[in-house]
Amino acid sequence: MTSLRTLPNDLRIFAKYHLQRRVYDYPAVENELGIVDLGFEANAFAAAMRGIAGRYQVETLAEVPYRGGRYPIVCASSPPVAGGRTLVVLGGVHGNEHAGILAVPALLERCDPPGVRLVAVAPVNPVGAAHLSRYNADGFDINRDFVRFETAEARAVRSLIERERPDFVVSLHEGPQDGTFMFLNRHVDRGLAQRLARSVAAAGTELATRDYFGRALDPAGVAAKSRAVVLLEKLWAAALQMKATGAWCEDCGIPEITLESSWRGADGAARIRPHVALVETLVAELASG
Repeated sequence: MTSLRTLPNDLRIFAKYHLQRRVYDYPAVENELGIVDLGFEANAFAAAMRGIAGRYQVETLAEVPYRGGRYPIVCASSPPVAGGRTLVVLGGVHGNEHAGILAVPALLERCDPPGVRLVAVAPVNPVGAAHLSRYNADGFDINRDFVRFETAEARAVRSLIERERPDFVVSLHEGPQDGTFMFLNRHVDRGLAQRLARSVAAAGTELATRDYFGRALDPAGVAAKSRAVVLLEKLWAAALQMKATGAWCEDCGIPEITLESSWRGADGAARIRPHVALVETLVAELASG
């Protein structure tokens, strides 16, 4: 089992990942935790997203400038459904977690949601995605910026959530652990989470028995939020002005799942699979009421 707890320099790594909003002043490449590059190519991905425009409305939420180029945050939305439910999917909040980005065109192709409006955004961090970086063009960790909203990327997500007022949010991430698991905010039903975890396992993905902090997961694949974690998040936000999408959605009254697959394998299809399986199953659950 590889976790942050057992890695060398674990306190320094913990501080960098969890106690700083701005770590660098540029989109630095991370080489410490064994991430395997899946070969994301920004122009090809943007073309793939725009190529599904027949079934989805495709728009550019924002363009992020960097070194003379402009990097789009692309959003694809299925038509509004009267009386239906809305699911927002975020891919690539951390730009170097490529499976969660590359899964988006695949899940859009597979999902044909009657009664559900599916809104998928990727990459949320387009400069980081293009440069294999966790961070944005200015070295910010976007997933720590949901208090101050200093980054254009966090503001784009906030504007989208305010516009769509979704019933559910899924954020697609990867991490250094063995297997796949999901963090839940307090609005996510445990029974639903367990069904989603079983669907991920049934699709051929190993579920993690521990998260990347080393905490045991029971059942496998599900990291529910304890009272201690709620308190730590409140302290984190008050003292450091830092909050991730899950905690911010929780404050907005929105259920959010942060899916964490393992970034350690070179098989892109295997890394993409749990993201597609989870969203496909959740769409079916939302459609059934």
